[in-house]
Amino acid sequence: MAEKTRSETSEEMASFGFDTMMQMQRPTFTAMAELNGRLYESFAAVNKEWTSFVNRRLKEDLAVPQQLAECKTVQDFYRVYAQFFQNAYADYQAELEQMTKLGRSIAETALQPLPSRAEEASRTKH
Repeated sequence: MAEKTRSETSEEMASFGFDTMMQMQRPTFTAMAELNGRLYESFAAVNKEWTSFVNRRLKEDLAVPQQLAECKTVQDFYRVYAQFFQNAYADYQAELEQMTKLGRSIAETALQPLPSRAEEASRTKH
């Protein structure tokens, strides 16, 4: 029986090792692709919500100078500023709640497939 050269042996091992490694990691790659898709959708939702919030706040913020210009008395100034700050506080509080819900949703839905994929991967290895 002829002995294989060192380069032939290493080529066979490299080929076998790479194919085997890829096959073993396939469930992990699938889970990561699924995770990336979910994260992308979740971050797109966060960006959409944040952009909408900033747009709403800018409209209200930029309306204040016009409202102040229409004031005739100190009480009118007080009313405009009080209303502005009350609305801003309520808006920021509501947005914080919304962003917290979105963050929790990211954690719950995006990471959900990982345990099942990990179990699948462990079954494949055995």
